[in-house]
Amino acid sequence: MNRPFLTTREAATYLGFRSTSAVRNLVSRSELLPAGAGGHGVHLFTTAELERFVVARALRYGRKLATSAHNHDARTATGLRSAPTDLAAERPRVRDFASSWISSKSLRVDRSTARTYARALEQHILPALGDYFFDELRPRHVQAWIDDSIRRGWTTAAKGSKLTEANTTRHAYTRSAISVWLRTLRTMCRDAMAELDLARDPTLRVELPQDERRPEGSRALSVAELRQFLDVFERDHVNHYALVATLAFTGLRFCHASALRWSDWSEAEAVLSVERKHVRGTVGPISRRKNAPSRYPVLPPLAAVLREHRSRLKAEGHDTEDGWMFPSRTGTLRTPNSLDKAWAKALDAAGIARRFTVHGLRYTFTDLIRRANVDAVVRRAMTGHVTAEMQHHYSHIDLDEMRTAMCGVFALLTSDRAS
Repeated sequence: MNRPFLTTREAATYLGFRSTSAVRNLVSRSELLPAGAGGHGVHLFTTAELERFVVARALRYGRKLATSAHNHDARTATGLRSAPTDLAAERPRVRDFASSWISSKSLRVDRSTARTYARALEQHILPALGDYFFDELRPRHVQAWIDDSIRRGWTTAAKGSKLTEANTTRHAYTRSAISVWLRTLRTMCRDAMAELDLARDPTLRVELPQDERRPEGSRALSVAELRQFLDVFERDHVNHYALVATLAFTGLRFCHASALRWSDWSEAEAVLSVERKHVRGTVGPISRRKNAPSRYPVLPPLAAVLREHRSRLKAEGHDTEDGWMFPSRTGTLRTPNSLDKAWAKALDAAGIARRFTVHGLRYTFTDLIRRANVDAVVRRAMTGHVTAEMQHHYSHIDLDEMRTAMCGVFALLTSDRAS
């Protein structure tokens, strides 16, 4: 049974904010309306209200971005050329085009994608590039913005203190964060080329920084590390073990695994059906961009883990017939950060010092089936690395081939432990 309300902290996570202060500020300005109050000044929100705010904010950019008079300190600091001041209707600025683009785009993409686009535009792209006429924007301007973002980074201050040089800490943006901004700008520029009949794409030949903190290969665990990592979860974090094992032994994305119901598992056929995804409390159909196999084999080792997990949930009073397969303690859908504390402790106990995320289990699974000499076509079908248009090329991949591939993965794990 799902909880009807989200707390202030849960709402901040849902909306992608770093702290609860942003949510409280929205409440004080009546932009976000709580459904009630809990103890110690905690606000309670419905998912419907949070989604209303997300959509309204995206659609509001059309009015906000076209009329705002921001003082663009970033351009002055980096020496970027000031855009012309005269605005002709037939020559829209980047800011003007962005306002109509995000309003239209938010109706045709996933809500999480629309939220990502909106945040990248509002916080990063438009403050630096918004005043340029689109037909005068060049790769050197985009590259200068990227380079400046690398140099400046972002700052934080201790809770309750003011942002001053004495008490702030400066952090560097990761390559993946900057890549999201550039992909957003590139997507908008491609649409602008078609709509405005532009001669060139201003994001071409723009280079991203090298991320020295995440060397190649660090996103996946070795066979020995994975076995040790799973052993720690099984021993010390039993409530999370079934979910982590499912992610490790299937390569499913968290959004797909967290949306599984018990009715999706046919124990007699040893098959798991993947029919939906879950993003920030919203359940919907599987998207084309993040595909997944519709049926997945469940080998005996994973089946044993799931049976034990179901018995434990049943004893706790959860619905084990058609309820969520991996619910939170209160029966709600889980988010990736629900694993944070146990994840950090397991990494420490397993002796894994480098950064390793939940999505890293998918990289690890992909690496394992490659090491098990699984055919590339089968690998693509198992990991969902195909588009809807290519799906028919992989329709001949049956469950027996997938089952054989997974047997190779378990063989690697078993042989590594035996040695």
